[in-house]
Amino acid sequence: MRLFLAALVFSLALSACTPNALEMGQYYTPRVEDLDQILAEIEARKSSLEKHPEWISLATRGFFIKNLLDLPESQYPEYRRYLDDGTLYIVVHPAYYVFFEDHGLNRSAENPVETFLKEPAFTRDAQFLREQERALRDFLEITSMRKRLIVLILPGNYRDFSGFAYRNSSDEYARYINSVTNSSESVLYLYSNKPFNGRLSYESRESLLHFIEAVNPKAIRIGGGYLGRCIEDFYKDLTSSVSEDKVAIAGEISAFSPEELKGLDLNEFLEGGRLNISAMKQIVSSKNIKGIPFKEFLRNYKNYKNASGQKG
Repeated sequence: MRLFLAALVFSLALSACTPNALEMGQYYTPRVEDLDQILAEIEARKSSLEKHPEWISLATRGFFIKNLLDLPESQYPEYRRYLDDGTLYIVVHPAYYVFFEDHGLNRSAENPVETFLKEPAFTRDAQFLREQERALRDFLEITSMRKRLIVLILPGNYRDFSGFAYRNSSDEYARYINSVTNSSESVLYLYSNKPFNGRLSYESRESLLHFIEAVNPKAIRIGGGYLGRCIEDFYKDLTSSVSEDKVAIAGEISAFSPEELKGLDLNEFLEGGRLNISAMKQIVSSKNIKGIPFKEFLRNYKNYKNASGQKG
């Protein structure tokens, strides 16, 4: 499969037209060299390789990235070179809202995430959910293209999960993961123990801990979905063995559940229809204060800011 993909990439790259400007990267906060070139390469791939029928067929039958469990431990240290200035990223249940929530999205549409991002959003909640998805898509696309180290925690046994929207059709979730990770050798994956929580099986947890020990990151940043739920499950599981000083939840690439948004004032988190990244970082980092439930911080964000002297 990898040899075929390499040949297909090469042949299509020769015939690819000059890409148009992408609506991508607006939430990508790290300063990186050649970002415009990276965005152009992503667009070229999307407009050529990922439209090829053979790529689509392969992309819906399995993942092009490696499962960490299939990787010999002797190879773990080699992945140290992919750390992003010492940082390892772990993304729990990416695009969970689009693929595992019943929200009336057109299930016959190709590329459900892109379809969702182009849909009009008539409420603050809908805007917020859409922009969360956009921010994570941008991060995965750009970071994988930069060949920075990411471990995805995908929903376990998701193909048999009653909540999976494409259970009885081609695997559009696999296609999405293959698209946003760009066949990058710097991206690995594991499955969570169940599709609706972020905890790992004993085997997967031990492999991840050995991997972390081997690559020895300075920091581990966790994103994905949902905050206070699957991310919380994974965070608690990981920090029972890895120092909390090294681990942080990244608000700018993390998603709230639609249930958490009900009754909330989202004005603090949206500016002109776009995410307020500063506010997202502040409220999520405040989660780490011991003994106070995450939901209370979210619902009382303004009071927390006023009491601590923070600005949105």
